[in-house]
Formats: sequence, structure tokens, C-alpha cells
Amino acid sequence: MGRNQEWMNPGVMRISKAAMVLAAVLAVGVCPAQAAPTGPGAPPEAERYDAATLARLQDNRIEYDEIPDLVHEYNPDISKAWDTYQNSKEDYAGIVTELESQYPAVKETADGYISAGRLTGSKLLTSTGHQLDRGFQGVIQGMRDTVNGWDTNQRNTSALRRAERQVTAGTQSAMIGYETIRQNIATLETMVLLYEQQADMTNRMAALGMATGTDLAGANSSLLAARSQLAALSSQQESVRRTLCMLLGYDPDSNPEICPIPEFDMSRLEGMNLEQDTIKAIGNNQTLIAQRTSAKGNTNDQVAARSRMIEEGDQKLTIEMQRLYQDVQDKKAAYEAAQTGFEAAKLSHQAAERQYQLGLLSQTQYIGTQISYYQKKAEKESANLSLLQAMETYDWGVLGFATVSD
Repeated sequence: MGRNQEWMNPGVMRISKAAMVLAAVLAVGVCPAQAAPTGPGAPPEAERYDAATLARLQDNRIEYDEIPDLVHEYNPDISKAWDTYQNSKEDYAGIVTELESQYPAVKETADGYISAGRLTGSKLLTSTGHQLDRGFQGVIQGMRDTVNGWDTNQRNTSALRRAERQVTAGTQSAMIGYETIRQNIATLETMVLLYEQQADMTNRMAALGMATGTDLAGANSSLLAARSQLAALSSQQESVRRTLCMLLGYDPDSNPEICPIPEFDMSRLEGMNLEQDTIKAIGNNQTLIAQRTSAKGNTNDQVAARSRMIEEGDQKLTIEMQRLYQDVQDKKAAYEAAQTGFEAAKLSHQAAERQYQLGLLSQTQYIGTQISYYQKKAEKESANLSLLQAMETYDWGVLGFATVSD
């Protein structure tokens, strides 16, 4: 009787509806929704940043270290998802306010049960009144606690934060790709000029009988290849630029300044500890978390199969982390070799400059040393960005984003 009377009370019906609204709100709140680009300039969450950081986010310049904040604030899907989540908080807070406004009526009903129970000696009526009062207040307090902890609720925001991290990783890769293309274009533009000079000189020497047809064909071939690569990279650069703009909420037809990526910070390598990082990666990886939290099964075979699945998943991720670690080490070695080669080419280039000014080096020889210098410079710059990408991929693996192969 008491349970039936409690369920029929309008206030308790509102409690049940509020719980359903919360479930729906949380389900929608973590699903990124498509939205038009907002672009830096739209007001971000000012309380999250100091004045200097806020100014940087709105200066129409894309800098590599700003990517996490730019994605959070301006990526169309991520920013929309956070807005939806915050709007859901306001809706939920409104339900709490509505329930609080109904409490006097519920309290009156509860007091009526208690009074009737005392008059009739019915412990059931008295208990029902107390349960209704305490239950309604308890629900209100629980919902109020949910609102107060809305922004720090790790469970409710885990899917959204994970999606944001994935977009951040993709945006970092896009900017590294853009920087690689930009550096290659700068090198190729210089190389085209040098190859043009080389081809022109070879043509003049051939006319004087001082160069063979093979020499002429080689010079022209190098020039045509450089021009072809330059045209292809220019097209790719525009495509990557537009993608990067869209990921960060800019209109693709706008022209924000995309700043060069600084030299890789070698001190990041000092923080690598494969054993400890692998343990963290296993603890953070969603695929392995799903395996560890899966149903244990009802039979010995099912339990054993689940144990094997978990063990194999841990082994696969361990192997993947070893691969990512080794890739960083390989890229580090390649960068150091490229840096050594560039330093040697720089010294040769400086010596060639002096010899050419003194008339001790022909123009053909001088151009050859310049070509070698810019080739080594490009190799060093490319190795630097490859090391950065390998390091980022490793760090994302530690955070749980390494792939566990089937």
C-alpha cells in the first residue's frame, strides 16, 4: 500500500521523469554533432585561460602548441558537443529547481500521511510519510550534487574527452604534414632556381663542345623533376591547409597564418620509459578496458576464453608499444645522422662560398655545392618532423590510443 501511494504521488512521478531526462541528456551530450565552422574570434571559455593565452587563441595565427586548446574551443564537432553538454547541465539544473519548487507540496502530503498515521495508530502511514519526505529530499540532493559536479564528472565526459583527444592527435598530424610540405616547397623552389642555372650553364657548355648530350639530358631531367614535384606539392599544400582550417574551426577560404613548427625538443626523449609507459598504455586503452570489464561467462570454457582474450590483448599492446618506442629511437638516429650530414654540408658550403669569391671554384662547381647544401638541409628538416610525429604517436599510445590489432 505504501509503495503504491508513493508512486501515485505527482512529485514522485516527476522524479522518475527527471531520471529519464538525465539519461537522455547524457546520451546526447557526448555525441559530436556537425556544425558550421566557428573560427577563433568566437568567444572561448574565458575563465579557462589567462589573458596572454586568450589573446593567442584569438590572434588568427595557428601555432602547434595551441592545438589542444584550439580544438577544444573551435573544432566544429568538439565545441558543439561541449556546448550541448553544458546546455544539458542547464536543463538538468532546471529540473532540480522545478523539483525544489514542488517540495512544499510533497512535504505537505508527507506530513498528512504522518498525521493520519499518528491519529489512526498506523505505522504504515507514518512510515510512508517519512519515506516520501526523505526520498524526495534525497533525490533533489543527489541531482543537485550531479549538477555541482557536472564539469568534473570523469565518467560522463570520458567519451567526449576521448573524441577531443583523437581530433587533437589528427590535427597535430595534419599540421606536421603541412609543415613538411611547406619546407619541401621552400627547398624545391630554391632547387629549381639552382637547376635552372645548372641547365643554362650546361647548355652553354654544350654549345662550346665542353659538355656532352648526356650531361645536358641529366641537367634538364633534374630541372623537370624538381618542377614536377613542386607543382604536385603546391596542390597538396592547399588541400592540407583547408583540412587544417576545418579541424580548427576556420572557414577554409580564410587565410590564417600557419606558423612554423619549432625544432623538436630532445628533452622529451628523456621522459620515455618503455616498461612504465606500457603499463600506463594498457590501463588507458579503451579496447583493453572493454575486454577487462566484459562478462566473465557462465562456464569454465567461457571464463578461460575471456582470460586468454585479456592476456592476448595485453601482449598485443605491449608489442605495439615496443614498435612505437623503437620507431622513436629509429627516427632519433635518423635525425642525428641528418643533422651531422647537414653540419658537414654547411661547412662545405661556407668553404665553397670563400673559394668562389676568390675565383678558385667554377660556377658549375659552386652550384653543385649549393644543391648539396639544400638537399642536406631538407633531409635534416624532414627528419626533425618525422621524429616529432613518432614522439607524438608514442605519447598518444601511452594515453590509450595505440591500436590493438585483431
